[in-house]
Amino acid sequence: MAFILGSLSRRTLLVLLPVAATACAHGNRLADFDYRDRTISVVSDLPLRPEVLSGPYFLGERSGDPLRDLLRVGARIVREAEAIAVQERLDSAATLIDVGYVLEENAHERTARYLGADAVTADEDADYVLEIIVGEYGIDAEAWDAAAQFFIEADAALLDEDTGTEIWRAEIEARDPIGPAVFGGPSAVRDIVTAATIADLSVQEIVDMLESLADFSARVITDRLRDDLREARR
Repeated sequence: MAFILGSLSRRTLLVLLPVAATACAHGNRLADFDYRDRTISVVSDLPLRPEVLSGPYFLGERSGDPLRDLLRVGARIVREAEAIAVQERLDSAATLIDVGYVLEENAHERTARYLGADAVTADEDADYVLEIIVGEYGIDAEAWDAAAQFFIEADAALLDEDTGTEIWRAEIEARDPIGPAVFGGPSAVRDIVTAATIADLSVQEIVDMLESLADFSARVITDRLRDDLREARR
């Protein structure tokens, strides 16, 4: 999926809360299995590229003041021109980092640690497999100057590789505001990261942002697994 800097999708219907995250667990048999001295791998299926959306920039209702309306139209045209300009940098950044690979690697390490299993890369050598199906993920902002957020919508399942038994499954939706620390404090970033901020970033700063997106995505999935494991063992 190509990067898009344009109108918001249906995700704007989600409640925007700091570090907002919800999940629906369909099954939790985590306490029924022993993971010690066993192996685990992670497989994932996700869009080719994350989405980068900035928000709807339409004139809306006229104010009745022709000059004010003209200025509003002019501001929208400027933002659209900036959106077109940033497209090239986003595409360049996408060639420098495999977001899906980073997500999978981070989820693999955390899952093995939480379960007490050994991480292996080959699926056929694993006793258990964490399967991650990502529907949508990326960077979202409800307006050009509003705080931008990481978001992910995914389905995750832990499977017994030998029998195909589904041990655990959860549907996950999460959002998290992007902080300046993501970029190590570049000059373009001050207090908050907005869609306008992203338009001013260099290719390398966008790469750093996408790496943080991958880490965020892996974290919310494995945090849900960890929390459900604790609940199952009570």
